Amino acid sequence: MDQPIDQCLDTFWQGEFTLRPAPPEPPAPALPDLAPDLAHLLAPLYRHLTE
Repeated sequence: MDQPIDQCLDTFWQGEFTLRPAPPEPPAPALPDLAPDLAHLLAPLYRHLTE
């Protein structure tokens, strides 16, 4: 049965809570192989998508 949140806060965090290790760093893109202008354009997008 579902309860209002204010009635179940004291039991919400009961149970196992395990921190996972940080994921490995994403590989560096092969941007230098691309045309310099295209590499310059795509670099910020790649960093944003791999964060």
